[in-house]
Amino acid sequence: MAARWVGRSPAAVRPYLQLMRVDRPVGTWLAVLPGWIAVVPAAGSGAGANVPITVVVLFVVGFLTRSAGCTINDILDRGFDARVVRTSGRPLAVGVVDVRRAWLFFAGQLLVAISIPLILGPVAFLVMALGWVAIAAYPFMKRITDWPHVWLGPCMSWLALVAWIAVAGSLDVAAVFLFVGLSCWAVGCDIVYAHQDKVSDAVVGVRSAAVRLGRRSVPVLIGLYGATIVCLAVAAARSGLGPAFWPLLAVAAGHLVWQSRVLDIDDPACCQRVFAANPQFGALVLLAEIAGRLL
Repeated sequence: MAARWVGRSPAAVRPYLQLMRVDRPVGTWLAVLPGWIAVVPAAGSGAGANVPITVVVLFVVGFLTRSAGCTINDILDRGFDARVVRTSGRPLAVGVVDVRRAWLFFAGQLLVAISIPLILGPVAFLVMALGWVAIAAYPFMKRITDWPHVWLGPCMSWLALVAWIAVAGSLDVAAVFLFVGLSCWAVGCDIVYAHQDKVSDAVVGVRSAAVRLGRRSVPVLIGLYGATIVCLAVAAARSGLGPAFWPLLAVAAGHLVWQSRVLDIDDPACCQRVFAANPQFGALVLLAEIAGRLL
């Protein structure tokens, strides 16, 4: 639906919507859901910003941060993108948007994104600012290590820390376990995503665990997803979530098992389907937390 809407947008606007990945909303949900997942357990740990306001702000910040991250990623990776089949049609790769305009667009996105977290308070804003620095550094990780996913995972989960501080006022052990668990999930997601391009990446010199691990990626993925469930369980227990949380967490764990079983790392279309299913896992965890808090 989002892709069709972007396709019908005015020609002058369309490349910028594509830079923002408005036509690919899965990444936005993967950026927003960690923040929402942190709100429910944090709500029992203290009294900070109003929870409904925090939920709305987290969505806006997550969308803008992910969009700005995609823009700077495309600016820095435009040479690689032009040589990879899946990314060769991106606006900068084909020259529809020039680099100068892309930098100006990125600056505008960043200015808007910077102002929104101030609503959540100065500490939450400072934590978010650290996240932006980490996100900006991510494109360089693919040039210096085979494990850029280990950097991206915490970046994708950063809103969990921001949300916890905004709602509870400070971090505690439960927040740390939640952040680690969500980061493991994000690392696993990104390894699945990277398998779409591993053949092209190996040719053009993009470094990734998909290229490095090959078929060993599946056991690594199982380990990451197992760590995700364990950390989420510890965070829930320390946050005092009720018994209704646990059967729904088991359903969420079953979703990750399903991912691991159906994944064919040599089929790019399968990798995309499995990756795109991950917002469902996040939604299941969020539903489990809400049930555990209300019941």
